[in-house]
Amino acid sequence: MMGFFSNLFAKQNCAVCGKECGTLHRSKLRDGQFLCDDCGNKCSKYIRLSELTLDEAKEHMEYMARMKRVFDEVFNKTEFRVNAYPSTPSQMGLVFCDELGMLYIDDRTGGRGKMPELIRYDQIASYEEYLDETPAKEPGQEPTLNGGGLKLKLVQPRSITEAQTQRGMHPHPYIKQELVICFSKRDRREIGYAHIARQHLDHIFGVHDNETSMFGRRMSKAEERELKGQMGMIGAMGAVASAAMKGGQLSEQEKARFVENINLANDAQTGGMALYSRRADEAFAKVQ
Repeated sequence: MMGFFSNLFAKQNCAVCGKECGTLHRSKLRDGQFLCDDCGNKCSKYIRLSELTLDEAKEHMEYMARMKRVFDEVFNKTEFRVNAYPSTPSQMGLVFCDELGMLYIDDRTGGRGKMPELIRYDQIASYEEYLDETPAKEPGQEPTLNGGGLKLKLVQPRSITEAQTQRGMHPHPYIKQELVICFSKRDRREIGYAHIARQHLDHIFGVHDNETSMFGRRMSKAEERELKGQMGMIGAMGAVASAAMKGGQLSEQEKARFVENINLANDAQTGGMALYSRRADEAFAKVQ
């Protein structure tokens, strides 16, 4: 029995950095190896390290290191159109940046995982507000607030649908479970920001793009995007025909116009999501 407990609490070497770590300061990987807390903090706090092998953990840590560079060098330096809900979170919050096509989870709850978490818009499968309350025990009393905010489900590699693919969505590389973004556990005012954040997501995903003005004859946003997409496709086909007549050669100006027309067509096909995908791709490309 003493031998069992000795083995249980024996120090182990971290499989990544090699330093010794006790049982309270390490995580066991799927293949039986260990990560110390310092290395575990270089991973996302929204994954279970016990589901990763050592090779998978190393690959994940490389991805998170690159994400931190995107956060430090690109996201954190982009001030235009950055919206935070709540503005000063005490628990968790979301920071949107449409110019980069991604959001940041501002998580102040502590625990393992110290790396910034960026979620691309094209990785979000669904979202909803939530409010967790315990009913009042006595008439006239207020229900007990347990928390509230937003729930996000991300696109999964094994269950991505044809509709998601056509919309230009991309599977998230490592987060499997639903993300519960708790804005507060005691302040209903902060929880109220969840409705504003959901409205922002509605804007991103074009929930109201088919609506038209009650008093006008203007096209809806979706109709305008579709018309631009059709014109873009016509323009792209014209560029191909022109290039064929010139022996496959296009000027730099013609190439730029061709790309612009293809982008318009892709925006129409994906309901506007392709624009955010391009912006996110460009942000990550800056830290290759």
